[in-house]
Amino acid sequence: MLSVIRAVEAGAVTMKGVKEATGLSRLKIERALNALEKQKLLVREGQGFRATVLPEAGPPNRQCGSCNACCDILEVAAAEKPVNQLCRHWHAGTGCTIYDRRPQMCRSFVCAWLQGHLDDDWFPAKSGIIVHFSQDAVNVTVDDHCLNRWREEPYFSRLSEWSLKGIRRIGNRGYATLVVSGADRFLLLGQTIVPEPTLFGTAFVPLTAETFRFWRAKSPEHLQRLHERIAEIERIRLEFGSCTIPDEPDDDPYPPYRPALLRSNLS
Repeated sequence: MLSVIRAVEAGAVTMKGVKEATGLSRLKIERALNALEKQKLLVREGQGFRATVLPEAGPPNRQCGSCNACCDILEVAAAEKPVNQLCRHWHAGTGCTIYDRRPQMCRSFVCAWLQGHLDDDWFPAKSGIIVHFSQDAVNVTVDDHCLNRWREEPYFSRLSEWSLKGIRRIGNRGYATLVVSGADRFLLLGQTIVPEPTLFGTAFVPLTAETFRFWRAKSPEHLQRLHERIAEIERIRLEFGSCTIPDEPDDDPYPPYRPALLRSNLS
């Protein structure tokens, strides 16, 4: 349901548009739309629909004003625009010179500040940070003039809070919180920062309410083995109250997991 509402917010206003944006079946999309309509998060209009203001959103009538951060910070492949480089179609005093024929990404893009989810500390022209939603992620892109701004307050605490809301346990993830800062990529797990998460995923287990031990997968098979071991860690925690967690950063476990974990726990 979250991926559907984000697709609608990003400009998908028909069944076909949502299907292309989410990859979900027509039946799943229809179920999500019905649920969102009942929750008054979505309004149908003929053959289309639109998102209403989300409960946590702030003022709904914001305008970009003088801010052109998305034309500067974000990558737009359709306009041959790399990340952190002002678009060649944007001119001072004029704005976008191809506005009427701008790419679809530009037409549908709405940052989290403009949607009202963030206060004015996050105004992109001021913060140097653009937050936007995609199907399975909160995406954070940072201006290369302030690459560590996202680690500062009030930004880091809010991003950490969002990441904790998105985390789901093994095999049932909600959404990821991803940060692009220059050439570096990060995944946020609460207060834990995972540098350069892999394409195959990151397995993790909580240490405290806001910190995690993590392992970056080297393959889909490796990720599966990591998840199996984490499931065993959780079963041992439930049975014994605690379990010593392996501290190898990128190890490759193989079953059986329980005997080795119990030995670690008792040593």
